[in-house]
Amino acid sequence: TFSKHGCPPLVCPHSSSCRLFFPEDPVKIVRGQGQYLYDEQGGEYIDCINNVAHVGHCHPLVVQAAHEQNQVLNTNSRYLHDNIVDYAQRLSETLPEKLCVFYFLNSGSEANDLALRLARQYTGHQDVVVLDHAYHGHLSSLIDISPYKFRYLDGQKEWVHVAPLPDTYRGPYREDHPNPAVAYANEVKRVVSNAQEKGRKVTTPSTFNPSTAREKKK
Repeated sequence: TFSKHGCPPLVCPHSSSCRLFFPEDPVKIVRGQGQYLYDEQGGEYIDCINNVAHVGHCHPLVVQAAHEQNQVLNTNSRYLHDNIVDYAQRLSETLPEKLCVFYFLNSGSEANDLALRLARQYTGHQDVVVLDHAYHGHLSSLIDISPYKFRYLDGQKEWVHVAPLPDTYRGPYREDHPNPAVAYANEVKRVVSNAQEKGRKVTTPSTFNPSTAREKKK
């Protein structure tokens, strides 16, 4: 195993992606277990940054299930398979009755891009309201609606409307506010109203008319 200072150039942790998070002293991670990550020297870190390992790194049940499935079949979902139906059924039992259609995708970026396309197809509008500091994925369509990204790239598009992040620790309405939830909800209303006053098409549940949207698309 190379030390972090002796990595081959193509895999060096001093690459731009690593400098983004660790500009002073990049970290080289070689394995994970549970809530911990380990560097090449055996140093242990509590993982507070990754959002993929929902049940911890290398959970034995997940590892075993993946191993058993890889011995039988590993392909995409263009074919019929009982597991797809079983999984959808189990998910539907945890959700309100109206949420009963499922699309299984490869990543969060794919899921968010599809959700964006479905919303635009359904409403006939392009405008989006997002939270400040939000990050939705690395696709171009998602960078455009991610303040965390677009502020350092091409800037905010006219059809993107940013509402304050509901943060009671550092945000404008904190724990000492009598009703921070309502205050942040009112901020969203303000953002929507400002957009509509400028002629932007921001649809709310109370104003959306599916038949009107379909007429506009014809």
